[in-house]
Amino acid sequence: MKRVLSISLIASGIFASQVMLAQKTAHKPSAASAAAKPGTAAWTPEVQQYLGVEQGSFRMVGLNHLSKAQLDALVSSAKQNFTGDPRKHILTCGPATPAQQGRTRVLLTVSGDDSSGQRATEIRHALGTIEGVDLVDSPAAADRTLHVVIQEQTLGKRTIGYTASYVTGTPCMDDFHKNEAEIKGQLGTYTDPKGVDLANDLARMLKQDIAAPNAPSQ
Repeated sequence: MKRVLSISLIASGIFASQVMLAQKTAHKPSAASAAAKPGTAAWTPEVQQYLGVEQGSFRMVGLNHLSKAQLDALVSSAKQNFTGDPRKHILTCGPATPAQQGRTRVLLTVSGDDSSGQRATEIRHALGTIEGVDLVDSPAAADRTLHVVIQEQTLGKRTIGYTASYVTGTPCMDDFHKNEAEIKGQLGTYTDPKGVDLANDLARMLKQDIAAPNAPSQ
C-alpha cells in the first residue's frame, strides 16, 4: 500500500512540474513578440531625420533598448533643437542643374528709392558685363543672389546722390519648412555723390564676392 502511494505521489509531482514548465514557456515572450510589443522603441523616418540613425543601424546603436516613450522624447527634443536653430535646418542650395564651369547665375533684386528704375537698369547692365555671370529671374535658377536697396540722397529738393545697401547670398530651399531660404554672404553699403558709378561699384563687389575663397557654396 505504501509503495502504491509513493508511486502515485511521484507521478503527481512529475505532472505538476510539467504543468509549471508549460506555463512558464507559454508566458515567456519570443524575440519576435518582444519586438512587436506595444510601447517598444521602433525605427521611423523621423529617427533618421532628427537623430541621423538609419534603419539598419537602429539596433547597433542601442535605440531598440529604449521604450517608445523614451525614443519619442528623444526625437522631440532633437526636433525642437533642430527647428529652433536655423543653422541646423536641412538646406538644399542651388539649382537642380549645375552651372556651366566658370559661370555663375545671379538673381538681382533692386528696391527702395528707384521709382524710375534707372538705378536698377544701370546695375543690371553693369552685372551683365562681368565675365562668367548670367542674370536669371528666379531663386530656383540662381547660384547667387544680390539684393540692393537704393536710398536717394537729397539736399532740399535736389538729388545729390544715391546710397545702395546690399547683401549677397546663396539661394536655398529649407527642406523642413518647405520654403525658400538663403545663406547670407557679403553685406555692405556704397554711396556715390552722382549715382552713375554706383552700379560699377556693385559689379566690382560682386565679382570679388564670387571669386572669394570663403564665398557661400554654390
